[in-house]
Amino acid sequence: MDGPRDAQFRFAMSEDGMKLGVSRYFPPQGAGEGPSVALLKRQVAEAGVRLPVDEEAARRVVDAIQRDEEIRRIVLVRGIDVQEPRNASLVALGNLDFPVFPGDRFARKHPPRRARDGETIDGRVTTPKEHFEPEDIKVTVGANVEFDSLTNAYVSTVWGMARLHEGTLGVDPLTHISEDARIVKATLHHRDFRGQPVTGKRVEKELRDMGVVIDIDLERLEALLAQSKEQGQPLPDQVLVAGKPPVPGRDGWLELLVSTRELAGTEDESGRLDFRDRGTHPMVEAEQVVARLHPPTSGEGGIDIYGKTIPPGRGKPMVVRRGENIDVLDDEITFISRARGVMSLEGNVLSVTECLLINGNVDLGTGNITLEYGSVKILGSIHAGFSVSAPKHVIVAGSIESATVSAGGNIEVSGGILMPDGGTVRAQGSVSCAYATNARIRAGGDVIIANDITNSDIRAEGRLQGTRGKGHVQGGKIVTGRGMEIKELGSELGVTTVVGIQIHHDGDDTLRAERKRLKEAIRKIDDALGSDQPKVILARTRPEKRAAVAEVIKHRMTLVKRRKAISEEINQRMLARQEELAGVRIRVHRLIHPGVVVVIGSKKLAITRRTEAATITWDTRTGEIVLG
Repeated sequence: MDGPRDAQFRFAMSEDGMKLGVSRYFPPQGAGEGPSVALLKRQVAEAGVRLPVDEEAARRVVDAIQRDEEIRRIVLVRGIDVQEPRNASLVALGNLDFPVFPGDRFARKHPPRRARDGETIDGRVTTPKEHFEPEDIKVTVGANVEFDSLTNAYVSTVWGMARLHEGTLGVDPLTHISEDARIVKATLHHRDFRGQPVTGKRVEKELRDMGVVIDIDLERLEALLAQSKEQGQPLPDQVLVAGKPPVPGRDGWLELLVSTRELAGTEDESGRLDFRDRGTHPMVEAEQVVARLHPPTSGEGGIDIYGKTIPPGRGKPMVVRRGENIDVLDDEITFISRARGVMSLEGNVLSVTECLLINGNVDLGTGNITLEYGSVKILGSIHAGFSVSAPKHVIVAGSIESATVSAGGNIEVSGGILMPDGGTVRAQGSVSCAYATNARIRAGGDVIIANDITNSDIRAEGRLQGTRGKGHVQGGKIVTGRGMEIKELGSELGVTTVVGIQIHHDGDDTLRAERKRLKEAIRKIDDALGSDQPKVILARTRPEKRAAVAEVIKHRMTLVKRRKAISEEINQRMLARQEELAGVRIRVHRLIHPGVVVVIGSKKLAITRRTEAATITWDTRTGEIVLG
């Protein structure tokens, strides 16, 4: 009979020599040693294996034997793998196009690895395929990042976007707090770098960790995140939470207690805003309360994201200085007028004056200028498309450019009147300027123009005076009631230039209009009844209508009589005007060019030759224009 025998293990090695396991097991006999980790390790060594046994695997083999389970799939010994050389690398641990959160390990550095030989279980040496000295990389820990040396991992300390820039690894926060700490904004993504959904709760936690204490609208956050997911892209610059803004105090202001101009313009019938039309400059009476000064207000505080009060900005006081004809009452806030005039507020100076001063141009900055009382002085020009109207005088330091200007008195322009795009200058008194081009001027008095008058339409009840400067009239049409005195008329090119004398009296137009209406009324009766004698008309009229027709015929006779009387009055006025024309002259000091047409009354005289220093008059005896 055989003696005692220890448990026996038979081993098998893989074809590549890199794995060793138990292929068979024989239990002990008699008092032989049973299966154990130590026995297994000893028998592996006795088999000539120099590599270490995996003790955990050995325990598993022993446990499996005791439970009568499969043991052949358990690897006891592994060969040493060949180690290929590798450069150091920085590896993202997710998709860094999406945000990281505090505590997230989002990247790991793999150190450089040198080449190393391998060894099979049966002692054969294996060599690497490549041989080079691996390179290391330098990664600097940037803002909002910590380095975990145990795992070689980089950990974010904020909610943001990871970035590697010039060797520095950092995380840019997604949140931005406004300077007044009232609003938190961020770019919202629907998922994080690991692919996990970003929820309203996660965003709320980040806000609370930042110190936000005011209410957060979770439903709104969830809706924004859902929108980001639906669109498949981030939503930039979204307001996550907002405190209450402070309401600044109102600056002190001056309340005008009279009708004022509309500073922004007025609406037309279609509802559009006309920036030119801003109403009339108000007129005030003496001792009238015109304005009241209001103090600034303190405003209302707001609340920031930390629950602290945001102080409001207090309004600034308004300082109003008293200008001409303005007094302030004992309360120091109520202003009254000392005289009748136009009220104006220029800067912080309140005034009442007979002459409104415009410190610059009439343009979109001022709007149209319309006065109820007094005059206006404009230190600049009147731009095209605007209008100026005053009951008294209009004084312009610059020029008038295609504008509409009217005055109850005189219009004085230091520069020129230029109207290539239309406009009219109309004064009940005189109009004076340096020059006129394409101008349309109407004056109840004289028109005084120092230099060139070019292609202009001028009508004046008084005289045209152009002798202070060049005094040259060329092109256009000029008609006056009291003659004209100029230096040169027409041009060398023969441009048609019409000058004339027409004496107009009040009531002329009224008489002519009435005569026209009478003529039309008579024509309508003739169309209805015919132009025969009254007896003939009544004879052919039915008896029941004769009385009515007789009344119409009687009315026609009255109309004819009135028309004859008006025609006679018009003729008498024309005869009287012939006498007045005897004293009216057109005097040209230097030269009249061919192409000039002179019109006086119903007569015309065309100038066909160059004429020097001439006077044009009306001969009442012959009824002709005389060039002398």
